[in-house]
Order: sequence, then structure tokens, then C-alpha cells
Amino acid sequence: MSNLQLNIRLYPWFRAVSDGHAWITVFFLYMSQSLPLEQVIELSAVYYLAVFVLEVPSGYFSDRIGRRTTLLIAAGSLITSYCCFIVGAGFWWFAAGQFLLAAGIAMQSGTDTAFHYDSLKALGREREYAQREANAEQWGLIMLALATLSGGLLGLIDLRLAYVFSLISASLMALLVWRFAEPRHAEETTALPPSFARVLLSCLNRLRDPLLGWIFLVVIVLYSLAHIVYEFYQPYITLLQLPLLEASAHAPLISGLVISVSMFGGALGARASISWQSKLGLVGVLAVAMFIQLGLVAAMAIALSPAVLALVSLRNFPMALVHAPVRAAIAPRITRGQRATYLSLQGLSERLVFALLLLGLAAGLEPGAAISESTLRGILNSTLWLGVIPAALLFLFGRRMQRRSQPDSKPDNSE
Repeated sequence: MSNLQLNIRLYPWFRAVSDGHAWITVFFLYMSQSLPLEQVIELSAVYYLAVFVLEVPSGYFSDRIGRRTTLLIAAGSLITSYCCFIVGAGFWWFAAGQFLLAAGIAMQSGTDTAFHYDSLKALGREREYAQREANAEQWGLIMLALATLSGGLLGLIDLRLAYVFSLISASLMALLVWRFAEPRHAEETTALPPSFARVLLSCLNRLRDPLLGWIFLVVIVLYSLAHIVYEFYQPYITLLQLPLLEASAHAPLISGLVISVSMFGGALGARASISWQSKLGLVGVLAVAMFIQLGLVAAMAIALSPAVLALVSLRNFPMALVHAPVRAAIAPRITRGQRATYLSLQGLSERLVFALLLLGLAAGLEPGAAISESTLRGILNSTLWLGVIPAALLFLFGRRMQRRSQPDSKPDNSE
């Protein structure tokens, strides 16, 4: 078996172990054990600021230095991060852990899917990318579901054990990356690589491609809608006033169950994505995902009910439904030397727009306002109307984008 074929064989396993983030279930509870609330919030800011700063440079590093090296750094950062959380109990230990966690996730973001496409392209099998990426996405979400559920169960014993689980998973990730081979391409030369500024400007110029620009905007809207549901499902649970959900002793398990069910829903979406795309086309899949997300926000705004909470648990389904089709549409249109940078730019834009949305929603609240049913409903209704406009544009330009996303569309021939 050639080294590149081994890459393809190991990639689904890599995606699975790299998503063993059992800490997601307990991170707030764990840091709150030893720190006041304001410091826990500050630590969250450390994470998001680090991701914001590192996201695009990590993509440039991947394009210039190599996929395998970048993924090794990602795995090493995650391993060191979890060690900080396990052995430390003070603010600066946790701050170091948050920064390294952000570095690991930023280094992996975009590089993993670019590595997958590069390996397939080097073997002349890039047409298999969409289906294989969907399968890998499915296994990653299944692992994330199992990890978050395990984190909740382990948290009943000791919250630190969720980080031990994550450490083991990151160590397995490092072992798999060590066995990877760097995909090489004929376009690679000994010439000096372009500067970061030139690569970033070139990636921004790619958005002049109507299909790429359209996908870029639609995915940002989908990301914001999905994360509005995620950000506000906890206060939604609180307003339900269900005794079991209010029991602090069960908090890790309840959190793990909600997130785990959501990830299993995402796995179903990943599994269905390519077959749905073959029937509906790229625009059709994005339209379905958009209306599911709008429907979830609308349901939360209209009714306060455990039945709606059950629907919210499936919020990852529409996002997983679009990941593989969107990546398959993007990858051939971006050169190898810019692919990870472009994907990182997409991820950064999603987070930036969502952060601005949250700031806008917060600015619309009265100072000192407490969470209430009317407050939550106002936030959700505002978000719903902000999402309806892009959904209308999706239909307005859908037919044109559908033609551009057909298999006979001319790919980027610069590789």
C-alpha cells in the first residue's frame, strides 16, 4: 500500500479520534469549581481571541509548510492543553490551556479537509472526495457524540476525567498523523512562496467567483443560525423549569445527553448529505438546511416546551448535511497553495459575523436585563428576521447557482 493510499485509509479514523472532545460537556463547570464567574468568562474570551488571531495564519502555515506538519502541531497543542487542565487549577494554568486548545483547533481547521483532498488528488481520485469527506464527517460526529456523553458520565465522578478522555483521544490523533505522508504535487517548486498578505488578498479575490461568494455568505448565515440555537438552549432549558434539569448534581450528565443527541443528529446529516445533494443539487441542500435552522429558531421563539427542546437536540443535522457538499464545491476551485488559507478564512468569517451578531443582540437589551421568556423570545425573533432575508436571496439566485454547481462546471485548472 502506498503512503498516499494509507492517508486515505487512516483519514476517517483520524477524524474520529480528533473529535474526542469530552471536555465540551464540563468545561464551564470544571473551571467554575476553582475560579469566580468573571474569570471563567475571561478564559472564554482567551479562547475566542486566540482562535480569531490564529485561524487564518494557521491556514497559511499549512499551505506553505505542509499539511502533516501542521496537523502534528495541532495534535501536540491539544495534548499540552489537556495536560494544563489536568495538572493545573489556577487562572494561568487554565489560560495556557485555553490558548493551546485554540491553537490546536485552529491548526486543524481547514488543514484536515485540505489534506484529504490533496491526498485524493495526488492519486487522481479527487472525484471521490465528497462521499469520502461525508463518511469521515459522520465518524467524527459519532465520536463527538460518544465523547460528550462519556464526558458527562465521567463528570459525575470527577470533572477532570473528561480532560483525561480528551488527552487519550488527542494522543491517538498524534499517532495517526505521524503515519501520514505529505501529499506532493507537480505545482510545488523551489521558488520562494508568496507572502501572507498576497495569499490572503488572493483568497479574498476568489470571492469574486459567483458560486464561491454565494457559498461563503450562505454558510456564514447557516453558522450564525445554528449557533444562536446552541448559545440560547441553556437559558431555554432553565425557563422550562423541569426539576431534573435544575438538579446541579446531574448537570454534567444532562449537558452530555443534550450535546450527544445533537451530534448523533449531525452524523445522520453527514450520512445523508451526498445522496440528498444528488437529488436536490447543492442549492437544494443548502435551502433545506437553511429552512431547518430557521424552523428551529422559530420553534424556540414561538413555544416554551420540552418538545421543542427535543427538536433543538437535532440542530447539528442541517450543518452536517451541507459540510461535505460545500467542501466538494470549494476544493476544486482553490489552488493547493491557498486551499487551507481559504478554508480558514471561511471559518474566521463565520465566527466574526456571529460575534458581531451577539454584540448587536446584547446592545438591544436594557442594561441589567435578566433572562426571561419575553427577553429570549425577542432575541430569537430578531435573529429569525435577520435569517429570513438571506433565505429569500437563496431562492432568488438559486437557479443560477444550481447551474454553476453542476458536475460539468469547469474546475480550477491551476494545479
